[in-house]
Amino acid sequence: MIYLVITDRGGQTFPRSPEDLELLFDQLVDTLEILSKLKAKGKILAGGMPSGQRKHTFIIEAESNNEVTELVQRLPLWIEHKWEIIPLETWDHHLDFINQYREELGLKYLIDRD
Repeated sequence: MIYLVITDRGGQTFPRSPEDLELLFDQLVDTLEILSKLKAKGKILAGGMPSGQRKHTFIIEAESNNEVTELVQRLPLWIEHKWEIIPLETWDHHLDFINQYREELGLKYLIDRD
C-alpha cells in the first residue's frame, strides 16, 4: 500500500530558550537525514517540503497501517508535528475497478472507446 503523509508544525511559537532551539534543530536535522535514507532505500517514493513552509510531505510504501504508524512515530519530529496519514488507492487498481463496475452495469459503450 502507499500512503500520503503530511506534517504540519502546528501552533508552536517562538521565542524558545536556546536549549530548546538547539534540540529542535537537532530533531529537524535527524528527521531529514532519516527521511533521506528512507528515500534512498525506496521506502519513501517521493517527498519534500512545500516551499516556504514548516511542513513535510511524502509518499511512503508500507505493508500496513501499523508499519506507517511505527515509522512516523520513530521520527524525532513526531512529537513536535501534527500528522495526517492518508492511505492511497493506486490509479491502476481504481481503473480496473471502474472498468469492471462499468461492465457489471452493462455500460459497454463506455468501455469500447476505440
